[in-house]
Amino acid sequence: MAAWLQEQFGVEPQDSWKSGLRVHGLAGSQPGDDRLGYDFLIHDGDTTYLYEVKASTGDSGEIILGESEVRRASRLKPDETYFIVYVSHVLDRDRRNITVLPNPFGAPDLAGYELVSTQLRLRFNLG
Repeated sequence: MAAWLQEQFGVEPQDSWKSGLRVHGLAGSQPGDDRLGYDFLIHDGDTTYLYEVKASTGDSGEIILGESEVRRASRLKPDETYFIVYVSHVLDRDRRNITVLPNPFGAPDLAGYELVSTQLRLRFNLG
C-alpha cells in the first residue's frame, strides 16, 4: 500500500505511513500510532488525504471500522479528505486488487455502502 501511494503522490513511505505496522514495513522506522484512525497521511497542496487500509484474503467487500476510524472519518477538517482502501485477495499476488472507497460519512445514505450491522458497546457499574 505504501508503494501504491508513493506512485500516486510521490511521497516516501516513511513520510506518509502513520500506523503501527510501519515498523514491519520500514526498516529502522519509529513506531506508528494506531489510534489516529487512519494508516497513511498525504499532504498535497492545500489538501490532506487520510487513507485507512482494510485487507481481506478474499473479496467479501465487507469491512469493519474501529472506534478511532469512525471518529476520524466523521470529524474531518474542511481541508481533509478521508478514503478507505480495500485490498482484496491480499495474500495472492496474482489476484490482489486495490479499490479506493469514499468516506462513508462524507455523503448522504452512507455513500453507497450497506450497513451490515450496528453494535453498541456499553460499560456499567455493578452494585
